[in-house]
Amino acid sequence: MSRGAQASVFGSLFALRLVCQSDTFAADANKEIDDVSDAETRGGNVHILICGLDYQGDRNWAGKQPLDTAFAFEMVEQLARVCAATTIKKLWNAQCTKEAVLEAIREVGGQCDAGDCFVFYYTGHGDAMADDDGDEASGFDSALCLLGPDGQVEPRNLYWLRDDDFAQTVVESVDEDAHVVVLADCCHSGTILDVTKPIWAGRTALSITGCTDKQTSAGTGKGGMFTRALTRAIQDLQEECPDGYMTSRVYNKTLAKYQEYKLAQHTQDITIHGCGLQPTQFTWPLQAQEPYVALANTQYREFELLTKA
Repeated sequence: MSRGAQASVFGSLFALRLVCQSDTFAADANKEIDDVSDAETRGGNVHILICGLDYQGDRNWAGKQPLDTAFAFEMVEQLARVCAATTIKKLWNAQCTKEAVLEAIREVGGQCDAGDCFVFYYTGHGDAMADDDGDEASGFDSALCLLGPDGQVEPRNLYWLRDDDFAQTVVESVDEDAHVVVLADCCHSGTILDVTKPIWAGRTALSITGCTDKQTSAGTGKGGMFTRALTRAIQDLQEECPDGYMTSRVYNKTLAKYQEYKLAQHTQDITIHGCGLQPTQFTWPLQAQEPYVALANTQYREFELLTKA
């Protein structure tokens, strides 16, 4: 990126904040980003892996208060179907071991050809783990709190999936000319895709997550705030943008829906990070192909706030 382009970006009220490499981006917390009026429907096929855990059956800390993630899991499955995803693979609870999730990434990601999009969605616990290879400036890896073959969430050093291993497997599995979208409705998830790592050079990928690396994401009793806001946003955009839309429009609408429905006692900063294409250039892959009403607007409309740790 040229100095002139950088100056233009930083001078814009809603501009993205470029980080580390010239082809990576991140946005300031809960602030709209630059958008375009250009309409574009998705090209290529969408292959989605949906993973969720509520931890029922765990005898450790997670099982003492099971999460409301089954609602969010169902919301995203419904969305994937109305968006006519070519592949929809689901892993729930005991199926979500580190080995099974990595193998599912290889299976689903491996079906992507050039121009396709691999989408990974996760709802469950997320946490920080002490960095084990010295590549994190913060000293901590982001991690998905998965289960072992015994259905338990501990010991974490054996069972949890670190961002390093997650990103490496995605890069190794997905065609270099396909796009990658990661959606994480969990705590401590802001940089789960690690897009500043050299392995992402020359690729197009982005993550939208429920909060930053240092925050918690809120449940509601009927699915996470982030998933509810995202699906409501896509419902609205089906009517507002019938000719298609870019990721920038989805992100800004998701922020608006979060602010519209959030409760005062909890705040989380929905985040976006990526590399390759800017959100104004990245066609959103999950665009409804038939009339769509989000479950968050129908039978799961009522909720009470529960905070996911």
